[in-house]
Amino acid sequence: MRLRNIEFTYSKGNRAWELVKWNGETCFVIAFFDRHKEGYAMRTVGGRFFEDHDAWFVGKHALMFLNEVLAEQEL
Repeated sequence: MRLRNIEFTYSKGNRAWELVKWNGETCFVIAFFDRHKEGYAMRTVGGRFFEDHDAWFVGKHALMFLNEVLAEQEL
């Protein structure tokens, strides 16, 4: 899922779901999504997440998506 320069993606290198911000050809992680017994939680990197309104929007929908997938797997 991507909105302008914010992308929700799975990183094979980090073996985790991430929120990344693209700046031309480069990107950097602004948040990680950690799985717990009760669902997923988002862990931000410093204040990067709070600097971009699109990050709030994509992060919210990413959490909803991951928790829905987890709920479906538990059925």
